[in-house]
Formats: sequence, C-alpha cells, structure tokens
Amino acid sequence: MSSTGATLSGSFSGATGNTRNWGFQWGTSSSSLSNRVFSDGLSGGNAFTYNLGSLSPGTTYYYRAIIEEKDGTTGSYVDRVSSEIKSFTTSAEAAVSIGYLGCYEVPSVTISGTGTSGYYNTDNDPRDDKWYRYNTSSSTRKVVTHTFTGSSRVRNYTLLFDSGKHAPLWAAFPMHANVYGGSTNRSDDWINDPAISSGQQSGLDNASTVGYSRGHLVASQYRKKNDASNLQTFYYANQAPQWQNGFNSGVWSTLETKVLNSSPSTQGDTLYVVVGVLYEEDYYSAHSDFPRTLPSGSTNIPIPTHFYTCLMMCSFSGSTITAAQGIAFVYPNVSHTGENYYASEYITNIDDIETRAGFDFFPKVPSNLQTTAEKNKDARWFEPNASAPASTLSKRR
Repeated sequence: MSSTGATLSGSFSGATGNTRNWGFQWGTSSSSLSNRVFSDGLSGGNAFTYNLGSLSPGTTYYYRAIIEEKDGTTGSYVDRVSSEIKSFTTSAEAAVSIGYLGCYEVPSVTISGTGTSGYYNTDNDPRDDKWYRYNTSSSTRKVVTHTFTGSSRVRNYTLLFDSGKHAPLWAAFPMHANVYGGSTNRSDDWINDPAISSGQQSGLDNASTVGYSRGHLVASQYRKKNDASNLQTFYYANQAPQWQNGFNSGVWSTLETKVLNSSPSTQGDTLYVVVGVLYEEDYYSAHSDFPRTLPSGSTNIPIPTHFYTCLMMCSFSGSTITAAQGIAFVYPNVSHTGENYYASEYITNIDDIETRAGFDFFPKVPSNLQTTAEKNKDARWFEPNASAPASTLSKRR
C-alpha cells in the first residue's frame, strides 16, 4: 500500500462451470464500483492479484473480485462475485525534496505546499519509476519528475501537466549520450502516468481517425538507456495531439533525430531541452478550420496550435558552465510535407517562446550566458545548413 497504489488479491473455489478470466471492480463508493479490469486466463491456481496505480492519496477505495464463469444453461460467460465488497485507504501524501526542480533547464515554477513521491513497478511492466509530484499556484497544473535506475538513480524528465488541457504544457530534460544513450527497443506501451490522476489524462483514443497521433514531448528515441527509461516516455502525460502526416512523421521526427545526434558524447558538455505546446487564441481565430477540441470518449481534448523545442548547449569546467548556445524551433500543428525542419519561418529564439508560452526557461544557467543564448536566432551552430537570420546578414553588408 502506498499513497497512490495498492495490490488487490483474490481467490476462488467451488466453480461449477468453466472459468475464463479473473478481475476486479473498484471505486471510491461501495455502491458504484465504476472501474473494472480483467486478465485473460488464470495463473497460479485459484489465487490472483492486480496492482492498481494512479490512485489518490488519503482516499478510501472499495473493491470486489470477479470470476467469469460459463453459464451451463445459456452457454455465455457471466460474472461470479468471489468476495464481498472490501475496502482499503491509501496513505496520505508525504513531503519530498524539491531538488529535482533545480536542474538547469527546468522552467521556473511556483510550488504550492509539499510534494508527493511514489514508486511504480510491476513484474510485467518494469518501469522502475520513482516519481515526484508538486502542486503549483494553478489548481489545474502539477509538476512531475520521473526517475529510473541507470548506473544510479537518475532523473528521466520533468513536465508540467495541465488537467484542463489533458496534456503537458512542457517537458524538460537533459541529453547526454553517456547517460541517456542506449539501444533498448521502443515499447509503444501507452498507459496513464502513475503520478497524475487517471481521469485527468487522455491519449485522444480516436486520434488515428482524425489525423492526429500521440506526439511525444520526450521522444522515445531519446530514452533507450534501458527498458525503464523508454517505458516512462509512454505515459499519456508525455504526449499531446499532433498532426501525423507531414508533421509527427516529417519535420518533427527529423528535428528529434537531429537533437539526438547532436547530444554530446564527451564529458563536459550537455544539451538541455524543453519541448512544449502552445494554445494560441490568435491562431485559432485566424484558422477557422483548425479544431479547438476533438472528442475522446466523453471528453473534449484541446488541440495545440503549435509544438516547440528550445535547445541550450552548455559547456562545463567542473560544475561551472563556461559557455552556452541557444536556439528554438516552433511549428504550427499541421502538415509540413516537403519542408525542411530548419526552414527560416520555424526558427526563432528562446526569448520568443518564453513570451508566447509564459514561462522562464533555463533559469539556472548563469544570467550573463543565458541572456545572450536566449536572444540568438542563428541556428547554424546546431544545423549548419540553416541560413543566417536577416538581421545578421544586414550587419555583414
């Protein structure tokens, strides 16, 4: 038992027909067990367990175990309740350190109250995730950090989740091949983020029928150190609806690969990254055919107008940053078939994204280096084929 998880156990005997599956029903009211899970087949004899995650701290839950048994008269499978309704109460939230929020690229955010930590791992889904969650000054926004075990316990990424958008506003993470490189397989196993209430998350379940996909903020290919690091990128809290053809599968994928290939492989340098989404009213108004929301089940999911990536390459001498270079890319959430990811209309500076998104990025980078790096619009340090910005060209004439 923890503040956000519990293991349910059940067993049965005396079945008179053919049994098929076992499962549980649960909820926060004994008269409304609205959640249900089944597992195909039985293992371990007549005993079974299920690990629940994404529960609310300090909350009483009610549950009962169920067996599907073939009815001898009708021939159909029906539920057989194998226990009375029982209950458990998750433990209260515990205060945790905010140390992971002091990393160089994590945007400034106002924390409200104490934080909560939890651990998510199962035999069949080894995410090895010790996570940390913090409330903010906004009732709809929470900051979450996920960690996994590499050579030691390391931070995977930090994100700001907005329950009103059912999506993250940004994800912040470092790229360094010595720490995050690897060749583990892509999992494609999407589940709810255990640090966030499941009802607040959505994978836009009908995305493929309306042209969108689950657009990673922290790309799967960025995290292949081990299975746990990759599995953690397949949380619903690490994606937003992104146009697939010509964007997710086009310029965005190309940029992700470029970021990966530009990650330093030697000690002393780190590429810090912030990836996020925008919901800009001016864009919605100017493009009447662009959907503000799309339904996913009974929930309307807001569609971002833009996706952006902010990059800060930092050089170190010991623990001191000695140099920093910055650049940013921003794209409307539409098809960009036949276009270059580094086309001039998609290159901007970090200052521009900070203004549009309303956040202060890379706040821990020394101000004398940060100011210059965040004003830069010349992408040639990152992409040699990019053109110099017009203002730079005019100065050279």
